[in-house]
Amino acid sequence: MSKTNASKTNVLTILLQRYNIKHLLMPFFMVLFLSACNVDLFSGSSGTILQRDANASSEFYLNRAEQAKDKTEKTNYQLLSARVLLTENKMSQAEALLASLQGLDKEQTLDKNLIQAQIYANKRANSNATATLQTIPLNQLSNSQKARYYVAQAKVAANQNNLTDAVKSLVQADQVITDTERKQQNINNIWKLLRAGNATTLRNITPESGDTALNGWLSLINAYNSNIAQPENLRNAIQSWRSAYPNHSAAYLLPTEIQDALNYQQMALNNIALLLPTSGNAQLIGTTIKKGFDEARGASAVQVTTYDTMTTPIADIVAQAKANGVQALVGPLIKNNVDSMLANDTAGLQVLALNSTANAQPIANVCYYGLSPEAEARSAADRIWNDGVRNPLVIVPQNDLGQRTASAFNLRWQQLAATDATTQFYNSPNDILAALQSGLGNVQSEQRSESIAAITGANVQTSGYTREDIQALYIVADSADLLDIKNSINNSAYGRSLKLYATSRSNSPNNGPDYRLTMEGLKFSEIPFLSDTQNSQYAQVASATGGDYSLIRLYAMGSDAWSLINKFNELRQIPGYTINGLTGKLSAGNGCNIDREMTWLEYQGGRIRVLN
Repeated sequence: MSKTNASKTNVLTILLQRYNIKHLLMPFFMVLFLSACNVDLFSGSSGTILQRDANASSEFYLNRAEQAKDKTEKTNYQLLSARVLLTENKMSQAEALLASLQGLDKEQTLDKNLIQAQIYANKRANSNATATLQTIPLNQLSNSQKARYYVAQAKVAANQNNLTDAVKSLVQADQVITDTERKQQNINNIWKLLRAGNATTLRNITPESGDTALNGWLSLINAYNSNIAQPENLRNAIQSWRSAYPNHSAAYLLPTEIQDALNYQQMALNNIALLLPTSGNAQLIGTTIKKGFDEARGASAVQVTTYDTMTTPIADIVAQAKANGVQALVGPLIKNNVDSMLANDTAGLQVLALNSTANAQPIANVCYYGLSPEAEARSAADRIWNDGVRNPLVIVPQNDLGQRTASAFNLRWQQLAATDATTQFYNSPNDILAALQSGLGNVQSEQRSESIAAITGANVQTSGYTREDIQALYIVADSADLLDIKNSINNSAYGRSLKLYATSRSNSPNNGPDYRLTMEGLKFSEIPFLSDTQNSQYAQVASATGGDYSLIRLYAMGSDAWSLINKFNELRQIPGYTINGLTGKLSAGNGCNIDREMTWLEYQGGRIRVLN
């Protein structure tokens, strides 16, 4: 653009600002500006426009296609629209649009194949995606197209749980992405993969000699993981990493999670309100939790005021707490009281609700914690997946506990396997053997799917496995029912080949030597506090509770509630931050629902062996 045109542009801008009509004339002004600069953002042959990033909406490109003067231009805009439809999560529309395209030239065919490969990858049709990518000559692609190629490749690897190849492909994409927004998104995706990797997986990622980009990423995740337990040291660790890798993409575009973590500010609490039922029918539960909370607090100078939720309305408690200068609420415990609290204005308070309800929602100052079956089910899904099981059968009672467990397990399994877990409800242990003996064909699968959907309100499509496909059973039952189920499985022709998992509900102090021998090979989850019954703290608590495991778990919950409220900001602001609590390894999940990674134990030779 000439200096004369630039001067005219400056004069026009000043005049527009002066008369406050810039917003009215700017569209006309932009046409003149672009014309003066000889720039056309939208026209071009398929060899140019398709090689660039698509930055407009799918609707915009479809409109351009309708206005196109010839077939080549029309097809180009249709391809751009199909590409953007994928980013808008409109995959079926993108597929339909691609299928309608005919008579493509070489460049258009290449770009169509890129889009098709991404569709296959998104649908987990991995072999189709790989075959399509293999037809694309990488050396003929522009940088923008190469980025899309590598992203599709990474998606296939991630579908196959190959974290190493997924990370390497996204690192390759990073090196050819020039658009800042896309680069940030890709950096965030690399980081998400690395954060999902365990220590062994990360150690097995081996960069090629001189690959400073991948080396930098591995160094960054190591710096983060090494300092996550001491957030105050994280800032210095990240700065040291930046000094070591000054030219790394993430050195100037940090993953968004790290940016958020660096904004963490520690808050010292000095006034906490504890909301529990300390009278009435729930008194024993409330006082047991309070005992755990108080003993974890120890000699701390933090002021704690206990409010009895059985005698005082929640709205009044919240108002009194605010008037008394309380900074944090721990509780309430009963579901309808949690609903009442959520209906009140708790702005300015840190809130650790000791239960969750159907009305629970993500709120900036609220976390939800409890000994819920949902948290245990999610932990079980992780354990079973990590054990290499891909086709589990979830066996749950036909009641509220079973419905909640099945729904939570299935949601987590969808995240892990991108498919639904097969579920069987039972009214009596005899139902289980009958179900296994009759097989699990597609018709029954559809019936179970409809049953789960009717009970939970979720749109669940249960996989149609036969009993030969099932690799493991995850059983929710008390110790008596589990004994009947296990005996039935032991006496069956196929039961010995199944891996068996159960919940903490089956673990009772009354389970004697004969019970443990019958349970040979079965794994079950439990809170860490009950996995080591030899420590002195356990002995004291067991003595105070009469050895009642249910009360011991409540005591541990109270103890962990103290830890959680004092690390509230860390949990909310630092992704991956964990607390090794008595009820499990605690972390903040979606909506700050506290997840518990539980201890797993196994019956072996009449004894109970700790697995992790």
